[in-house]
Amino acid sequence: MRLSLKRAFADGTVAVDMDPLSLLCRLAASVPPPRFHTVKYAGVLASASRPRWRASASDRALRSQKSLRRRTKTPLRNASVAAIGRSTNRAELLRRTFAIDVLECPTCKGRMKLVAMVTEPRNIARFLSALGEPTDVPARSPSADAAAAVLEEHRCAPQGAR
Repeated sequence: MRLSLKRAFADGTVAVDMDPLSLLCRLAASVPPPRFHTVKYAGVLASASRPRWRASASDRALRSQKSLRRRTKTPLRNASVAAIGRSTNRAELLRRTFAIDVLECPTCKGRMKLVAMVTEPRNIARFLSALGEPTDVPARSPSADAAAAVLEEHRCAPQGAR
């Protein structure tokens, strides 16, 4: 296998001849192992660096807004500055990433707010029954292979058996 180079090397080489196994070995060697970070930061950008917060503009803006809020005792009015923090809620992330506003009411187009987070199965069933929603898990639809097998059986069955 002949690989053409984009530019000629200093010694004038314009192509490299390799057998397929050698090429695969070289390609496999360039793939990092799983869960291995390929980008390493050092100095101020390293994760354990003490002055790292000074290098991050979003942290600087957030810290200045917090100090301003402490001094003036007024809440933040700008939603974009409040969203700069590290713990942005999922609704905001969905809105920014996929342009989906999950807090918009589908009927009246007004804003919804989170009232409660129901996580226990007993409470979920009680909450759904109060809303008139089904509480049991819906049955799974058969896989495409199972449906194809049923169709094949039906097609191959004798005419009188149908």
